[in-house]
Amino acid sequence: MDLGRKIAAALEAATFERVARVGLANAEGNRPRIVRSILDLAEMQLGAGDTAIVVGAGPSLHRRRSLERLRASGFAGTIVAADGALGACLRAGLVPHVVVSVDPHAERIVRWFGDPALTEAPADDYFRRQEMDPIQREDELRANRALVELVDTYGPKIKVAVATSAAPAVVERCEQARMELYWWNPMYDDYDKPDSLSRRLWEENRLPCLNGGGNVGTAAWVLTHAALGKRRIGLVGIDLGYAPGTPYEKTQYYPELVELLGTRHREAFIHTENPVTREVWFSDPAYHWFREVFLEMAREADGQTFNCTEGGLLFGDGVTTVPLETFLETAGLEARKDHHG
Repeated sequence: MDLGRKIAAALEAATFERVARVGLANAEGNRPRIVRSILDLAEMQLGAGDTAIVVGAGPSLHRRRSLERLRASGFAGTIVAADGALGACLRAGLVPHVVVSVDPHAERIVRWFGDPALTEAPADDYFRRQEMDPIQREDELRANRALVELVDTYGPKIKVAVATSAAPAVVERCEQARMELYWWNPMYDDYDKPDSLSRRLWEENRLPCLNGGGNVGTAAWVLTHAALGKRRIGLVGIDLGYAPGTPYEKTQYYPELVELLGTRHREAFIHTENPVTREVWFSDPAYHWFREVFLEMAREADGQTFNCTEGGLLFGDGVTTVPLETFLETAGLEARKDHHG
């Protein structure tokens, strides 16, 4: 087994242990609050037609001004956002139909919804260290206050596809902002195994189990396809990699890689040229695995996936790479054709 595979296996094992343990505990606590399932979303008119845009929080979202261009286009289809992209969407004047949240972390994830309890910069440098949202990095407290106001204003218009693994703080914040919650179970393991955690969870709450591919961006794509039934899905901000020039210490799994490898941590990063932009992006073993899983699922999906991110590392069989405007123009033509029968 090469170094990358060893690291990926170690990260996966550590992540699974944390996510499963905390996620299952959160599911137990969330059970009394469950009213609606994501299956209920399929019955709703969320945007026009069969086309959707999934918004991730990757660096291309800001580098390519994807949201500003999306808003200017007047796109009438469905918009589904990862929780980490919610603030960027609202600041750009876009209100997603659905926001997806899955990570069980007790303190971090609520900040994507604006945390009213945050009154001083936290010791945790998760938001300062990374570049998922430049506004957060510049001034955490000011950005948080502004996000609280935005989510309070637009919350009643947004539906949240929330995993049962979500932290209590996230659920409480969504309820406080009058967002409607629609629940699902993350797929923790092979449902067919006799001791499957996923099957046990389903038996307890009877909610659909979705394979989210290990990250919220992929989970948002899966939900858009499997639960909302959209057959033409465009992606923005789904990079599954780090932008050229990003310091290694500002990547998501840097602390874990240093813990695993010490001074050899640089060997874990994989540099790849994007065949369209000709930029050299890079990933770590975790992001590389996310990419492989996404491509495998996209190849098997009943529908078309278009990467309009204009950067990143998500390219290969199963995903068609196009500029955002090309996808939006095609979406407009399809909508007009559907309208006229």
